[in-house]
Amino acid sequence: MKRRIFITSGSAAMASALAACGGGGGGAAATADAGTGVSTATLGASTPTTPVTGGASAPPDTGTSQPQPQQPAQGTSNVPGIAYPFGSRLQAYVAGIVPNNVSNAQMDASIRSAYDAWKANGIVDVPTVPGGKALRFASNYITVSEAMGYAMLITVVMAGHDPQARSIFDALLKTVRARPAYSIPGVGSALMDWRLEANGSSSDAAGGGWNAMDGDLDIALALLMADKQWGSGTGAWNYKQEGINTINAMKAFNMKPDGTTKGMATANVSRTSDYMIGHFRAFAKATGDSYWSTTVIDRCYALINRMQTVYSPSAGLMPDFIVATDTATPYPSPGGMGDFTNTEMNYFANAQRNPWRWGCDYVLSGDARWKSVCNKLMNFFKADTGGDPARTAIGYEMSGNALLRPYPAWTPKGMIGPQLCGAMVDGAHQAYLNSLWSYNANNFSNQYYDAELQLLPMLVASGNWWTA
Repeated sequence: MKRRIFITSGSAAMASALAACGGGGGGAAATADAGTGVSTATLGASTPTTPVTGGASAPPDTGTSQPQPQQPAQGTSNVPGIAYPFGSRLQAYVAGIVPNNVSNAQMDASIRSAYDAWKANGIVDVPTVPGGKALRFASNYITVSEAMGYAMLITVVMAGHDPQARSIFDALLKTVRARPAYSIPGVGSALMDWRLEANGSSSDAAGGGWNAMDGDLDIALALLMADKQWGSGTGAWNYKQEGINTINAMKAFNMKPDGTTKGMATANVSRTSDYMIGHFRAFAKATGDSYWSTTVIDRCYALINRMQTVYSPSAGLMPDFIVATDTATPYPSPGGMGDFTNTEMNYFANAQRNPWRWGCDYVLSGDARWKSVCNKLMNFFKADTGGDPARTAIGYEMSGNALLRPYPAWTPKGMIGPQLCGAMVDGAHQAYLNSLWSYNANNFSNQYYDAELQLLPMLVASGNWWTA
């Protein structure tokens, strides 16, 4: 299934080049752990004879030799009913850097302006869910679960700036729970139908009652954060229990026992942008299930390390999808196995989110494995762009070859925004991080996908992120 058709102000050729992303962590075929049917003989001479496996977690890299974020240590909110009001920076980062070419006040002002524009353009009522809201996706489909997860994460963090944050969050959640993944037996009620019709209804022609794992991952974390932000005993929802329900449902349907995320076309296809490491740590904490913080994170790192070292040794990139995850030699998708597109083997519309996810985790966990992964990515981007974020291409082959450079009238902001978090992992990237901040703050898009992939990383880069 194709979840996202990129529509921009750029040329039609550019828009059609950007394929939709979907599936990745759910779907009808994900119920069976079938083989890929692809011979491992196609891997080529670069395939190592020894598989890469997950090991024990690396000790935290505290980053003590680097500039530290401009924020206080853990403190106490002075806003009634809100534990982490926007701008308070109450959860201190343990590692990494932040932009130092602007003040906290300037960063917060940029975020407030971006959030207000994002909210005005994107948050809409859902005709078939009384009192429900959604983050608008497209004219033919009102929303997708991915968008709902983004919107819930943004609104829970912006409480304290937006007095409507909780009411909007609850209205988004109302839509999520009103549209369950009805085709998934047993646990579908705790997952969301991945795409809704223009009127907000479910149908076999839209999402088919299947879930998309990335959407449910963000929804689950947002629910845990809502419990920390507002508590679960003072409103219509028990946020924490709802979050745990979704976490357990994903474990049952979207995960394999070895910690690998299941794919859309087959259980042995895994989408790299589903490797939301910080989410997994929060899930382990909320449920008491160490599977998320050990087995899953170790497996994610093993797969990404293999992609970087075996298939992208000079650029440190990773593909949108990895296949043959049931073998000792997983490899980049040849295409048509994850989103059913011909870009699955590239660093493209899915994988472009990865620096955000992994840099975000590093500043809060200090796990040196993800610093290493991000350093490879950022060293490549700095060299590729000459330090100018606006020169970022719309995607890259694993070799580092750019698929298409920006047209003068359009720049792939969704490819640029996540780099903010990747650059936070090491002081060596300070100048580039500063340039990234300036670019995103001065060139914010209020259009779906670009907007969220700018605003969420800006929240992290400014020191305003916190987690459950």
